[in-house]
Amino acid sequence: MKALTSNGDGQAVAPSVWQLLGAAILANRLVIGWVYWGGFSRRFIYDLKKIDPDSPGYLANKLVHAAPGVPFGVGDILHWLLDHGLLLHISVIGFSLVELMVGVGLMLGLATRFVSLVGMGLSVVLMIIFGWMGTTCLDEWTMAACSFAMTAVVLVTGSGPYSLDNLIVKSGRTARTPWLAWLTSGPLPLSRSRVISITSILGLVAFAFTVFFYGFYFDAIYSPLGKRYNNLVPHVSMSQGLISGDTVSARLYTDAGPDTQGAYIVRATLSAKDGSGAPVFDLDAADLDNKNIVSISDNRFAPWSSCAQIAYGIRCQLGSQATLSFALPDGATASDGLILTLIDVEGKKFTTNVTVQ
Repeated sequence: MKALTSNGDGQAVAPSVWQLLGAAILANRLVIGWVYWGGFSRRFIYDLKKIDPDSPGYLANKLVHAAPGVPFGVGDILHWLLDHGLLLHISVIGFSLVELMVGVGLMLGLATRFVSLVGMGLSVVLMIIFGWMGTTCLDEWTMAACSFAMTAVVLVTGSGPYSLDNLIVKSGRTARTPWLAWLTSGPLPLSRSRVISITSILGLVAFAFTVFFYGFYFDAIYSPLGKRYNNLVPHVSMSQGLISGDTVSARLYTDAGPDTQGAYIVRATLSAKDGSGAPVFDLDAADLDNKNIVSISDNRFAPWSSCAQIAYGIRCQLGSQATLSFALPDGATASDGLILTLIDVEGKKFTTNVTVQ
């Protein structure tokens, strides 16, 4: 095996060293490749409900759950996309096909550097959309951070002897066409010092990417672990409180909490803001399950994430947006100065002012 020359920044890294580097990161390639392949196969081979727009298991439910905590205005883009079914479906299929390309490319060592660069892009997308989630540990943040670093390493080294790219390298095509090495594997047409510079820069970028989002999402660089976006305790934002005829309605948005559960509403009251007088109504869990008293409409993201009446009240899944309407009791007098309060199973209160139409 040829060795690296010991002096001179203009000297290139020997082809045998590139082969050794590529062989050394085989575990990186196979593991992260399988992770991306798994994302595709779960949807298109083992569980077709994940690509069925009419199924609650459709991949869009993950986007609905993620949208409340997505930073940099991307949440608004997600909501817009979720409202455009055809574009959403094209995006879901397109993203899955990109995962397939990256996963298979990395495992087979085909166009290794190109698919590694695409894999880094996927990691950024995953971090921005899902990095804030994870109810038991920092699941999504960890996945995005590690996949970014792993694909950054493969981007530099290429895939070595155990790859389809190696057939191209051995044929001499990358030597005759240097730009081909940037897409596949083998020696990069750079001096040793430039290879070291690129490797160092990518290492620092990967570290900065990881630390920035660790601090951004969890505020934990110089402090105990915190949460910028609450992924443990459900929260419901209420708006558009309105009395119209014999009903009072409000718009609900479950904008925080774990995606594995939801906000469980077990009581609803309509009363004066100042707390004076008897409530206009005070509904318990049995009343909330009564469709003659409570109705739910305009479930924006159903069936992927929705508000629904259940045996002991109302459950609103993370990211769901819906309108709740309550029948006013016979003889009730509608007036301004009222407040609608929803109380969840843990006793947390969510309120909105109510106006008369």
